[in-house]
Amino acid sequence: MLHVKKQPWFGRPFIASFQSLLRNTAVGKLFFRSVATPESVRSILCQCYHDTSQVTEELVQIILHPGLETGAVDVFLEFICYSDGPLPEELLLQVKCPVLIAWGDKDPWESIELGRAYGDFDTVEDFVVLPNVGHCPQDEAPHLVNPLVESFVSRHSKSPANASTTI
Repeated sequence: MLHVKKQPWFGRPFIASFQSLLRNTAVGKLFFRSVATPESVRSILCQCYHDTSQVTEELVQIILHPGLETGAVDVFLEFICYSDGPLPEELLLQVKCPVLIAWGDKDPWESIELGRAYGDFDTVEDFVVLPNVGHCPQDEAPHLVNPLVESFVSRHSKSPANASTTI
């Protein structure tokens, strides 16, 4: 939702300028250092997870550890300053294979209505609403997501028993 195309026309120059400031000055590195802490990671996860009991010390460390590696600040700044590339709805028009979308109905950052709109694309075979799940369903509720993915992959993969051979 931070993509420049999602902003009103009058806000676009400000967003682009702010992203440039973060990307091209020491401000970005200072900002990264302020969020690359266990406290900040925990706070962010508690915002995006509906079930905050899933925000464990182990999860915080798993997410924080790569952020302390060389080059992590550059990856982080590219991620939060991403406004030049295609939007999901533009990419979905190009996809030629079936798509599964699983969306947490308690996502505080990207509403379920946004997700449902993606479900209207022809290539989207399944749009599954995950009840009481936030922005990161694969982490927060793997017990719901993993069976969906396994079933989807199973339906669309060619197993040796199902594959035809020509000689």
